[in-house]
Amino acid sequence: MFVSIKTHIIVLLIFATLVPFVLLRVFAYPIIQSDLKTVIMDNLEAIGHKQAELVSTWMRERMKDAIVIASNPNVANSVKITAKEKGYKDTVKYLETFVTEYGYKGAFISDNEGSITLATSEERVGGDISEMGFFKQAIQGKTYTSSIMPSKVPLINEFDEKELGLPTMFVASPLKDENEIIIGVVTLRIHVGILSNLMHSYAYGKTGESYLVNKKGYMLTESRFTEHLKKRGTVRRRSAMEVKLIDPETGKFTLSAKQCIAGNDGSNSVGYNDYGGIPVLGVWDWIPEFNWGVITEIDKVEAYGPVYNLKYIVLALILAIAFPFLLVAYFLGRRFSSPIIQLKKVTEEITSGDLTKKVEIKSNNEIGELATAFNIMTKALHEKTEETVKSEERYRKMFESLKEGVYQCEPGVEGVFTWVNQACAEMFGYNFPEEMMGTKVKDIYVDPGDRWRLLEILENHGIWRNFVSNCKKRGGEPLYTERTTNMIRNEDGEPVLIEGIIRDITERRRLENELQESVQRDRELFNSLKEGVYQCQPGSEGAFTWVNQACAEMFGYKSPEEMMGVKTKDIYADPEDRWKHLEKLEKYGFLRNLVSNSRKKSSECFYTERTANLIRNEDGEPVTIEGIIRNITEQKHLEEKLKKSEKYENDKTS
Repeated sequence: MFVSIKTHIIVLLIFATLVPFVLLRVFAYPIIQSDLKTVIMDNLEAIGHKQAELVSTWMRERMKDAIVIASNPNVANSVKITAKEKGYKDTVKYLETFVTEYGYKGAFISDNEGSITLATSEERVGGDISEMGFFKQAIQGKTYTSSIMPSKVPLINEFDEKELGLPTMFVASPLKDENEIIIGVVTLRIHVGILSNLMHSYAYGKTGESYLVNKKGYMLTESRFTEHLKKRGTVRRRSAMEVKLIDPETGKFTLSAKQCIAGNDGSNSVGYNDYGGIPVLGVWDWIPEFNWGVITEIDKVEAYGPVYNLKYIVLALILAIAFPFLLVAYFLGRRFSSPIIQLKKVTEEITSGDLTKKVEIKSNNEIGELATAFNIMTKALHEKTEETVKSEERYRKMFESLKEGVYQCEPGVEGVFTWVNQACAEMFGYNFPEEMMGTKVKDIYVDPGDRWRLLEILENHGIWRNFVSNCKKRGGEPLYTERTTNMIRNEDGEPVLIEGIIRDITERRRLENELQESVQRDRELFNSLKEGVYQCQPGSEGAFTWVNQACAEMFGYKSPEEMMGVKTKDIYADPEDRWKHLEKLEKYGFLRNLVSNSRKKSSECFYTERTANLIRNEDGEPVTIEGIIRNITEQKHLEEKLKKSEKYENDKTS
């Protein structure tokens, strides 16, 4: 069914307008919502973990303080001294200074029985702490921190009043004598208010808070909302040790408290009720070292407020933007479709072969530029078409004027010539290319097997250069040809055409045969000489490549073929002579009347005299050594006899 381009464009523009908003609502919004929630929970978890790390670090520093005091020899020595003895007041002053400087509520020293022997002003000397857990652990040699507990002695509270049962805690460390025997315990009373301030150091929104919880589910530090809890009647004086983390709706521990009591770390991004019955998001970390849990929470409404607001923002954007876009899409569709319809009409006329047609669209936008570009393209296509026709004609004439034959033929044994130039036609006895076109390629071969070999090479390698074959002309006259052939394949890799350049090398072949015959005659002449004539490879490992009969017999071989391939160094009685000869040849290029002691196949030594030349190629590299060699052993013996005779005559005369 035909649907106009105008309708298509309008529908597509409307669809394209609505799709982004639908995708935004269906896919992007949930993803963004999820990502926002993830970021919010990541921030909450980061704060929660940081609070837990801060508490752990702060408590370990308190333990180090106790260890520092315990390592002071004066403190250890004061375990059993009385108030009247020397050093007692100095130790008290030291402890009071330490308490003041580092923010402790008090400090005291007890003996190994748990009796307090020395204390700061707020502590009672003579008190018994033997049943306290921190003392029992310290007297065993451990530096130990107690949990937060109600004080058993009146302490100054945040209202500058003395209060019994004020939340407090202790850190204790063993005291040892010079023999490392535990003789007592030093104890620091920690200011729990400082710990509460630490928990409030990271503020997260208006409703976010962090607090400590113990194994019994009680809040150990002050809540940010203590005043609000007082107004509700939930607490009397403070949150610490008064607020039990119970969900008012269920009467059971809150999720975070329950997990901490179980000793688990975790978080919740769905939401649960806190101790005030308010839905919150929470992160909790259990610190087994101190048996505390660090809980960080924020009201769900505040945390996910941006997420909830995003929903309404997206809906408002869709309603505000979608409707105007729909109107714009409709009018743009009508406007854009008109020139496209005109372009279609002109394109159909150009397809039919009329490259002179133009698009008459006057516009200052992209449509106008498209029309201008279309007209330029049509004009360029028209010019290129004419140029291609002329170029084909020029190349055709150029191929016709070449002396070498140029041809195209079908692949396969039964393939025919589809095109040849004038030189190719005349080479095979035709007057015109048209006469040769259509003839079978296999008919030009004297040996039909050459056609098979050519096709096999082309099938495997795609090209064969300098292929020499014996061919025949139209009238049967033989000729030698040399060609370079290339197989053309289509996109599927199937052979579709064979192209090649072919030349007549009959005359060259005749000259090569004459040259071969001349070489053969020269070798026969050399074989008739009495002197040895040879050719060998240069280099220390070079071998004889050709020798005449006289040379072969001179060295004890029956025929030249037997000596060819023998290494030249093997004919020297002294191998050093070979090196000397090569050095002179490399330096001068020739040797004249060089006498050396040579060796036959049978290892018999004799004297030789040779003349040799070093032949180099066009690049100056040595390629062969040619020489004439003769046996001068008899001459050498006569010379030696003559020398002996002359010496004898001289001795006789003298």
